[in-house]
Amino acid sequence: MYLRQGTVRPAPSAYRRPKQRLRGEVYMQPINREKLKERRIREGFNQRQLAILCQCSQAAISALETGTMKQCSEDLAAQICKWLKRDLDELFIRKEDSRAHRMTNAAGSTRRRALIQI
Repeated sequence: MYLRQGTVRPAPSAYRRPKQRLRGEVYMQPINREKLKERRIREGFNQRQLAILCQCSQAAISALETGTMKQCSEDLAAQICKWLKRDLDELFIRKEDSRAHRMTNAAGSTRRRALIQI
C-alpha cells in the first residue's frame, strides 16, 4: 500500500499468509461443521475477522464450515479453537494417517497423456 509521501508500508503481520504451517503432517477434521459456525457467531466474529486472527484466508474458514475443505492442518485447527475458546478435541478429530490430496491440472494428468497416445 502506498502512502501519500511515496513510501511503501508493509502489510501488518496479521494479514500476511504464513509461509508454512508448523505441524503440517497431522490433519484435523471438523466434528460438526454447524457447531463450528455457531461457535464463531456466538463469539462475535465474522469469517474474515476469524481468518485474520488465525492467519489464513476467509475462503479457508468458509470451506471448513460448508464442508468443501474436509480437513485442515493441526496448527490452523489449534488457532481456530484458541479464538473460539474451545478445546481442540471438542471441535476437531485428529487424522494422523491422512495426507493432503495431490491436486493436478489437466496438463499434469497421466490419464490425459494416455488418452492422447491412443
